[in-house]
Amino acid sequence: MVLVVAGARCLGAQAVSRPLKILDATNIRLSLMEPLNSATNNVDDPVRFEVTEDVKVGEVIAIPKKSTAVGHVVEVEPRRRMGRAGKLNFTLDHVKAPDGSNVRLRASTIRKGDDKTGTVIVGTVLLSPLFLIMRGKDVSIPRGTTIAAYVDGDREIAMPSAVGSVSQGTPPSNQVSGTGATASINVTSTPTGADINVDGKYVGNTPLTVQITAGDHNISIQLSGYKTWQRTITTTAGSAINLSATLER
Repeated sequence: MVLVVAGARCLGAQAVSRPLKILDATNIRLSLMEPLNSATNNVDDPVRFEVTEDVKVGEVIAIPKKSTAVGHVVEVEPRRRMGRAGKLNFTLDHVKAPDGSNVRLRASTIRKGDDKTGTVIVGTVLLSPLFLIMRGKDVSIPRGTTIAAYVDGDREIAMPSAVGSVSQGTPPSNQVSGTGATASINVTSTPTGADINVDGKYVGNTPLTVQITAGDHNISIQLSGYKTWQRTITTTAGSAINLSATLER
């Protein structure tokens, strides 16, 4: 089975035949996809981000815009009596590369210690003065809050054999191709940004339209902190199927 991947704003028709190294401390700009609040979030809750700018190595896009990055809540306390404010701390874990691998991240430019996970981000330090916590209030971090993340150590990824382009405003489309005609599968999930695997192979993140060979296929949708969603489908040439998954914790 050959995977032909087309991601938003990738370089057009550029063949990449060898691994690509992303250097330590490479900057990645992220935007929070769901709001966080010390009154409602719990320890180990996933924290999801969207990459806001293409990350390039030379002229090659290593991490495309709109890729998904994840972290998790490591400490949370709601506001307490006597005017004591709430607390909400979380880490950056990794960003998803085009080959499906996880590129580990950290929250500072300097790596602290050997083989450490991402530096803990503290709400009161992370946010601009506009969002600083007021005495006796819960920590509230709105959707769309932007932060800088950094690649944790030199990381090699395997670029797809061909990278095409999708016009702006068009949903990304991946093709799982072999011999014979194909069918179209539109895959969505709640929440969005989940990994899509077709017959055990990673093809992208929701929402996504996948072109797949006619026949029987196993579709699984995975997101950190949620149960895996799976379906077996049978497609015919030229057919179009909508798959919508509501993920459960």
